[in-house]
Amino acid sequence: MNPEQMIADLESKAQQLQQRSLQMQEQIQDASSTVTSPNEAVTVRVAPNGALQHIEFSPAAMRLTHVQLSQLVMQTVQKAQIQSAEQVASIVEPEFGGTEAMDFLRSFIPQQEEEETPPPQEDGQVMREVSWNGPAQKPTPSPRPQRPADDDEDGFGSVLR
Repeated sequence: MNPEQMIADLESKAQQLQQRSLQMQEQIQDASSTVTSPNEAVTVRVAPNGALQHIEFSPAAMRLTHVQLSQLVMQTVQKAQIQSAEQVASIVEPEFGGTEAMDFLRSFIPQQEEEETPPPQEDGQVMREVSWNGPAQKPTPSPRPQRPADDDEDGFGSVLR
């Protein structure tokens, strides 16, 4: 093969690669995901990188407690993030499938967590999960420092009561 033909082939391959790269970039930019909760109370849209772009509540959201609504929002956002990440992965799969780069990209796709929504508390308190710090513990009040009985030099008692 002559050198001019080799250079022409390389230039052609470079142009094809650049064109495929531009197509992938456009597809990734359009890979936002919109998800509506099963009860249609919450609708969210996330960007290709998983960032929340829009959130909307229907009148059905008014029938939920604040705890139920917050959990529903988080579950709906998570589903949208997973869908968006899967879209991005499917866009780059034809070029990078079977490579370490593709495995690395797939390692960032969030996993769906199926959690039951706990019933709201009767007293309207916010229910929080503190699993990142272990079991929740009630704060214990620190004891007041005790003054010795002979601290009453002037006979009027302690001013620190």
